[in-house]
Amino acid sequence: MTVKIAGYVLLLLVWTIVKVKSLRSQQKNKEAVVYGCILVSSALVGSILLARVNLPSFTEPARMLLEPIGKMLLKQ
Repeated sequence: MTVKIAGYVLLLLVWTIVKVKSLRSQQKNKEAVVYGCILVSSALVGSILLARVNLPSFTEPARMLLEPIGKMLLKQ
């Protein structure tokens, strides 16, 4: 299990370095930062999923956030 996670993170790390260097050589610094952040977050989520950790559901926080807005819109 640890080897899978380490391999996954290593593969994404190498790919990120190559791609970010390519973007920076084209003077696309903002795109390189965004791309790096997206790949780092995907590496975190992917390694958690490979470790078979149960992630909390997104529906409850979204419901708590959007329910008052929906009720307000229905009152109008």
